[in-house]
Amino acid sequence: MSGRPRFVVLSCVISLLAGVGIGTRVPSLASATAPAPEGYSRYQKLDLFARTLSIIEQYYVRPVDDNELVYAALRGVVSELDPHTSFLAPREAKLLREDIEGAFGGIGLTVVLGRDETGERYLDVRDVIADGPADTANIEVGHRIIAIEGQPVAQLVDLERAISLIRGAPGTVVKVTVEEPDRGVLRSVLLERAIIDPPAVELQDLGDGIGVLRLRDFPEHAAAEIKDGLAQLRKRQPDGELRGVVLDLRDNGGGLLDEAVAIVDLFVTEGAIVRTRGRRGIVLDEQRARRVGTESKLPLVVLMNKASASASEIVAGALQDHGRALIVGERSYGKGSVQAPFSLSDGSVLKLTTALYFTPNDRLIQASGITPDVFVGASEPGARTDLDSRPELEPERTQPRHLEPTDFGRAPVPLTDESIPVRQAGDDVQLRTAVEHLQAWDRLRAGGRLR
Repeated sequence: MSGRPRFVVLSCVISLLAGVGIGTRVPSLASATAPAPEGYSRYQKLDLFARTLSIIEQYYVRPVDDNELVYAALRGVVSELDPHTSFLAPREAKLLREDIEGAFGGIGLTVVLGRDETGERYLDVRDVIADGPADTANIEVGHRIIAIEGQPVAQLVDLERAISLIRGAPGTVVKVTVEEPDRGVLRSVLLERAIIDPPAVELQDLGDGIGVLRLRDFPEHAAAEIKDGLAQLRKRQPDGELRGVVLDLRDNGGGLLDEAVAIVDLFVTEGAIVRTRGRRGIVLDEQRARRVGTESKLPLVVLMNKASASASEIVAGALQDHGRALIVGERSYGKGSVQAPFSLSDGSVLKLTTALYFTPNDRLIQASGITPDVFVGASEPGARTDLDSRPELEPERTQPRHLEPTDFGRAPVPLTDESIPVRQAGDDVQLRTAVEHLQAWDRLRAGGRLR
């Protein structure tokens, strides 16, 4: 984290094995700063702050930690900005560094905060790493962690605090209380922390030349793993040919920008992949495709849901704009802002939003998300309508203080994802799906994907 700050592509779902990722470029902020009014002095405001702090230290009814007060004040400052700008005290900053470097002891779970019928919070298990400590202890997707070291999750401040309790030095032990809702079982489990380094890509051969590549997040070498996964799928085919691949980005909260660009570059021969714009809409960076090793003819479908965010949206948006893939699923989260971490002298970090991401067709990802070509929710067997895959997850556009498209001269986010023809189809699910496929077919033809 030393030296100049680097762009951060943030995850939306926090994992006990990986979290955030960083890119490579930093905007020049000084050139965009307006000159201060005559007679202005920030030191006058700092004197006001110092005086207030001194009064609290001297007269508050009980002793206070001056460091914690300063940290709280800085959190208050950034809370007036957007949801992804934050101040991290040294302990929290250490957690961020561990996420970036991947050097920490975990138990091999991906979790989100859930709430039961009474409103009590718990950790909802969304993914379990094969052969990790949690998997060995028979913790499964759908189980709930309701206490860590005897402390109820409901009493913890946030998800980050819960994760910091679970993480620790490899070889040490953590006690978690697990609830199995389907069976009504409650059990305490001792788990030995370990270095969790799962593969980024899981592959599945569905037969008849159709394969699935599920990408958990965007760590280092994710693009190389995707390329290797394609090679493995081809080896499993009797004729060595693939008829089509599904790139599964569901619940993928992001990661390294460079890896997202490299993955798009595997499938696109030329043109822009993503643009980064800073203040006043100035283009700070543009990543473009190269022709080397491109899988330009392989039929491709991208699967995403509400929790597909950040780097996932960059990939889906680029492939959609190039007419290179059919996007299926739900509208993505809408996290299209860039965070640069600035290291401070005491080990704390200021994570500051400095720019926004745009697709090749100059669509703003922030708050808008990526709209699929074909809408499919998480339907239960026999259900007549699609269900919300993540009912507990509110998209970016509903978050307080989120950066709105209108703030940057863009059209407001539409209230509905439906086009006029789809709305005209009414409640006839089959007709609506047929219309969506025709529209997707037209977009792919316009993008040159269909001949």
